Amino acid sequence: MKLFSLDLPIFMPDATLGTVRAVSTDQLKNTNTKMVVVNTYHLYLTLGIENLTKLGGIKKLMNWDGYILSDSGGFQVYSLIHKKSNLGKITQYVVYFKSPVNGSKTLLTPEISIDMQYAIDSDIFIALDDCRYSGVSRRDAETSVNYTIDWARRARDHFDKKNTRPNNKKIFAVIQGGSFKDLRERCARELIEMDFDGYCFGGWPVDDKGILVEDILKLVADLMPVHKPRYAMGVGKPEDIEKCVQLGYNMFDCVIPTRNARHGILYSSNGIVRIKHTKYKLDTNPIDSNCGCETCRNYTRAYVHHLLKNNEILGKTLATIHNLYYYQDLLKKNVKI
Repeated sequence: MKLFSLDLPIFMPDATLGTVRAVSTDQLKNTNTKMVVVNTYHLYLTLGIENLTKLGGIKKLMNWDGYILSDSGGFQVYSLIHKKSNLGKITQYVVYFKSPVNGSKTLLTPEISIDMQYAIDSDIFIALDDCRYSGVSRRDAETSVNYTIDWARRARDHFDKKNTRPNNKKIFAVIQGGSFKDLRERCARELIEMDFDGYCFGGWPVDDKGILVEDILKLVADLMPVHKPRYAMGVGKPEDIEKCVQLGYNMFDCVIPTRNARHGILYSSNGIVRIKHTKYKLDTNPIDSNCGCETCRNYTRAYVHHLLKNNEILGKTLATIHNLYYYQDLLKKNVKI
């Protein structure tokens, strides 16, 4: 399956504010990354619709000629309000985020989210959803589905009104419903009737022990149209990506490869390399002899170990380059579609 000019499956690093931490845009390109995910909510707070429009969008700002997928702010509904109720309020019509510093309010609606994603000049938009934890109660799951469907309809309508280049931009919807089959089915059915360009797994993809919720992921994948992209939001461990590809998903994003890189946890064809371990202090081999990334072609384990142990920024850069290249190579060569 293709999405724009891209072959799926694809992994998208998180570039929250228009940057993947520790690497430049050119270094990012050299990892074979073709699309990144930016954060609508945080860009809304830091730059806003008017300023980012004046700057020409995030691609121009970061000098990126690849693709941009922007989230909706739905994850922040979960992480900043559902987890900490004093930081905001959710109604069927609007979400209020409350600043923990001065108490000021930030207003987010499905329409504002779409307007911000147009300011970002995204290639793929996500309709605002009411994101919940995987173990959510039925009552809360029902509320989540009701809000998600209503918000998706409003987002779809607003997107269509503003979309003057229908072949250049796409909009995805998020399927919510927790672990309840009937709620997932209802959410999927009503969203599919709105004819979105792709569909996303909504909710947390792992349980409280960090284990992939395969049964729910399979349920949702089976509800999605087979001829459209299927996005497993937040799935990021290599083994979990492999499982999800087999379930039918073909788009992935997560902070795991970049966050782990900065902490010295590197991926290789022979398993995880914890590069800060003393045994790598004098190791003159590359991180992975089967890897073609800039780091493995030019530097040794000993050098990356030395840099990270001494908290040098270059160590985080070289580690991030390697992990991103590994992930792209994983999806290109090692995962059977």
